[in-house]
Amino acid sequence: MFGYTDLYGGYNGGQAEYVRVPMANAGPKIIPDGLDDDEVLFLTDIFPTGWSAVKWGKVKPGDTVVIFGSGPVGLMAQKAAWLHGAERVIAVDPLDYRLEKARTVNKVETINSNDEDLMGKIRAMTNGRGADVAIDAVGMEANRTFAEKAKAVLNMEKGTMKVIEMCTEAVRRSGTIAVVGVYASPYDNFPIHRIFDKGLIMQFGQAQTHMYIDQCFEMVRSGKVVLNDIITHKLPLSQASEAYDMFKKENR
Repeated sequence: MFGYTDLYGGYNGGQAEYVRVPMANAGPKIIPDGLDDDEVLFLTDIFPTGWSAVKWGKVKPGDTVVIFGSGPVGLMAQKAAWLHGAERVIAVDPLDYRLEKARTVNKVETINSNDEDLMGKIRAMTNGRGADVAIDAVGMEANRTFAEKAKAVLNMEKGTMKVIEMCTEAVRRSGTIAVVGVYASPYDNFPIHRIFDKGLIMQFGQAQTHMYIDQCFEMVRSGKVVLNDIITHKLPLSQASEAYDMFKKENR
């Protein structure tokens, strides 16, 4: 993984102008004539990540899927859920502009995660059962209160696992949880009691991009999915720092 510390090989250049590619006979893919870069750009990471989450969740026709996070990975997981036959897809996020994007490009139902009755609404939308599958597309960087931040410092934790907790509440008994959001430390008060009581199945991990990229590419080539409708801004690499500043400060 490029630019992702020694934990994953120590390869430089995750978002560089030039990248030295090890094992270049296995990693790169040739883009066929007739497809624009924008159409296949998201096959490098976020669509296979969303696809992995849906595969791990074993989404099947008729399922109700609740996806926490409507950033790029969450949006792609929503697309993948529809492609796997989900009957309903519910997106949860604290930012209204992200939820609007989810409704516009993916035709999903949405709930703001700041809603005081979030779990009550999810249960009401699922006839009291909960979702068949819950997907964590957020990870440890979820919104936190000051008290939650203080607790993390005291326990030497990085970020928070509150989205995993939400998933365990939102999913039905014997349901499945897929976690593609990144976590990087142990956590106190892990909800093992609820996982045990509800008989939940869980799978975590980095996206299995090489396993799924050919399937994902075929979805794009055949026109079964559109990926570039999530693009909001186009900037040259020379303005990358400005783009990050925009993302951090303006949430746009």
